[in-house]
Amino acid sequence: MSEEDPSSSGAGRRPGDVLAPARCSFLRVDPRGYPIIAVIPQSPGKEDYGTLSEARKLVLATYDLCAVCALPFRDELRWQVGFDDQLQRMETTSGVFEEEVADLETTPRFSEAPVHEVCALYAAQVCPYVSSPHARLGDEVRKGRRRPKTLILAGFDRTAGVYGHASEMQSGAGILMFEMAGLRRTHRLTSEREANEAYTAALRDEVPIVLDDAERRLVEILSTPTPEDEDSGTLMAGGAWIVGAAFCPQVRQVDALARRFAKSDDSPWMKMAATFAARPEDMADMTTFTDTSIAAATTWFATRETVPALLQQWRADGRRQVRMVGAPAPRGSGGTAQGIPDETAIRRRQEGEKARRRDTEKARRKQARRRKR
Repeated sequence: MSEEDPSSSGAGRRPGDVLAPARCSFLRVDPRGYPIIAVIPQSPGKEDYGTLSEARKLVLATYDLCAVCALPFRDELRWQVGFDDQLQRMETTSGVFEEEVADLETTPRFSEAPVHEVCALYAAQVCPYVSSPHARLGDEVRKGRRRPKTLILAGFDRTAGVYGHASEMQSGAGILMFEMAGLRRTHRLTSEREANEAYTAALRDEVPIVLDDAERRLVEILSTPTPEDEDSGTLMAGGAWIVGAAFCPQVRQVDALARRFAKSDDSPWMKMAATFAARPEDMADMTTFTDTSIAAATTWFATRETVPALLQQWRADGRRQVRMVGAPAPRGSGGTAQGIPDETAIRRRQEGEKARRRDTEKARRKQARRRKR
């Protein structure tokens, strides 16, 4: 959703002409009226609509928040935006997204964090890259190419995994990838009329998301510049790192995050994350820290009956790594603990790959049978 700047030619409708979802009320707007969505770098006056913030992606993944409005998903589907050619590269067979969608168990991968359905359809109204079939790609590999005509919105049950990975579009850069699971619904949008109709229906059915005090604090900080007038995304990533994001698989491949939080195994950030994973009760005083991101993160954690499934897995991996070395200074996720191979993570990844290959073959056979009929 953020490959092209809104000032480019061929942009979508003016944002002032489109009624925004109620859940986008926390978002600031730039001088032109474009909403400053949660996932982009956003130092005041330097909002970069052509870039995704890896720090913000990590925050969104940790707290299970929408990449547009920054509010929680609750029990709603997690939606990804793509195009026909991207769906063909998913680990499933194109053409079976309609009546057979419920039969597929795949884990397609995306470089963007997921969004609410109504937020995705809102982007289809106001985001120039998403709304205009004349928009052109802006990454290093595909720069200047016109995007595919058909816009696809895919809704999934859950985010199955997040991990660091070498970017295919930015040479020498590491990014966070999102694996989605449980594809349930899709929108195929080939015209402005179809996009308008889908958005009108989603807006009509929008369910209010009620936040508790701790959630509201997270969203407010993430959506507001720091007192120093800087992007709050990196600040918020610090709190997320401590409550469990330090153990996101291969997170050290994302250079910007590794440089700030994991310069060494015994960096202060790694020590705090390790202690919080193994003995969170020892860190209870963090809820009153002067660092607002740490205070907000630990308060949110302390007031949850349960945390998002992804964060639960990261924390379980963190506790295991701490136990393996018997000290609160494990190596960052994606590698080893003091040189000990992370066999469980490797085995889980291998099993996942086998399952994906099996699902892909099943879908191909199913399509072949349909062609014969």
